[in-house]
Amino acid sequence: MSALPQALPLALSAAVYPPALFVLLMLLGGQHPRRLVLAFYGGAAILTIGAGLIALAVLDAANLTTESSKSASGWTYILIGVLLLALAAWAWRQRARDPNETPEDASAARRRIAEWPKRTTTSQKWAFALGLAMFLPSPLYLLAIKAIADSGNSSSSNKLAVFICAIGVMVFVEVPLGAMLVRPGGVTTGIRRFHGWLKHNGWTLTAALVLGARIYAIVKGIQALT
Repeated sequence: MSALPQALPLALSAAVYPPALFVLLMLLGGQHPRRLVLAFYGGAAILTIGAGLIALAVLDAANLTTESSKSASGWTYILIGVLLLALAAWAWRQRARDPNETPEDASAARRRIAEWPKRTTTSQKWAFALGLAMFLPSPLYLLAIKAIADSGNSSSSNKLAVFICAIGVMVFVEVPLGAMLVRPGGVTTGIRRFHGWLKHNGWTLTAALVLGARIYAIVKGIQALT
């Protein structure tokens, strides 16, 4: 698992996604929050691990790794870098909007939230579906999988590395879920405080992390092409 020093920080960066934390807060305020959060985590885990293993298999089968073709691998890094630039621009626009949100914007947001089905906070099936929806693979996670695919390690070692990175992507769900087993009463308060900080700083942090990952992807691409 020699790729983990490069891949795991990318996976942890992919974990910084404010909307997922907002959904987690909704579930914590619902009926049987432990069951809801566990179902949410189940959906997230299935999609994140499954997508990582599929991406790993596709990279190997399509000869997009450094060992198979340096040129193809380099252009793959460049493509991911372009996707990361688009993601950074989107995150920056979210950052510019949230701290200066007007009362009208806040009212519109509350109306949108009110339109969400009530089953979201009462049904484990809906929580599971939200886990699937909120953890669609991001370019950051795909870049982490690319780093693993290029490691040259055995198939079993790479699969284990994907599993570890998937755990990293879901860390903001895993920590509250674990805390609910130890100190259920203090979880919601702690998450709300963190959400307050993340509301004002989360998108800025996301944009910065994505831009850093883009530099990494472009450098790796240029190295492979030269």
